[in-house]
Amino acid sequence: MHAGGQRGLSLIELILVTLLLGVVGSSALAVVTASLRSARRQAAAAQIQTSLRTAVAVVAAELRELGSGPTGGDLIERGLQGITYRAKRSTAFLCHKPDQRVAEVIAWGDPVYGLRPFEAGRDSILVFAENDPRTSADNEWHSAMIEAVIHGNFCPGPSRGVRMRLAGLAWGSLAGVERGAPVRGFQVTRLLLYQDARRTWWLGLREYRAQGGWSVTQPVLGPLAHNGLRFEYLDASGEPVDDSQPVALIGFTVVAQGPHPAAPVIGPGGVMVDSLSTYIALRNRGPVRADPAPQ
Repeated sequence: MHAGGQRGLSLIELILVTLLLGVVGSSALAVVTASLRSARRQAAAAQIQTSLRTAVAVVAAELRELGSGPTGGDLIERGLQGITYRAKRSTAFLCHKPDQRVAEVIAWGDPVYGLRPFEAGRDSILVFAENDPRTSADNEWHSAMIEAVIHGNFCPGPSRGVRMRLAGLAWGSLAGVERGAPVRGFQVTRLLLYQDARRTWWLGLREYRAQGGWSVTQPVLGPLAHNGLRFEYLDASGEPVDDSQPVALIGFTVVAQGPHPAAPVIGPGGVMVDSLSTYIALRNRGPVRADPAPQ
């Protein structure tokens, strides 16, 4: 019998309490670890979905503007992991029939449709020639570089106009161009899969300027898997075509990956991955002449 005071814990009781605290702590740690892993999975999945949505918004929008024809149309170079094409940037309509004595066209400056106005030294132009109005078999788009862009009161009425001086246009090619003909400004652009200095793969974009050549590759979306971008070129029936055949459909696949190892492991290295594939139908615009695009 103890006289006063309280009895302390025995050694067995201390061991049992320690074991109980260990079990509770391990369970709490497991819950926290699972929560962190779930948060990382959700962050990786969100980044992947953002990359795939960007692919739909950017790549599909770019390819959807392309036209195909017997001489290639807007496609310049077809690759499995890259594509070079005439990217539409602006559209306007002529307010005068072109003068055959000078290599220039004058279009209404308001409105100009598209991503941005015409830019000299950066853009080329496609001018639509109706030729014989009784038939569409001889319709053509003539291509040239834009040397200068001048804004002023060149068009009838209050609307301002834009005068564009051209280079590389074949003599006589403006003879079949009428007032109201559409003109399209475009820039030679390349989409490609590339690896940065940290060995991370991205979908990149390059632009070509007549005076400066190709720009530095800019990242558009990523990170991607090492095989994260693939193109295929098909005819109207869905069969693959070679370089000598016109393209009716372009298929592209994007394989995006998350930034952190995450479970379930789907890709190499314990990184979550997901993919998107779609097909884009090209417009059939007919032949294009006097192509100033780089080789």
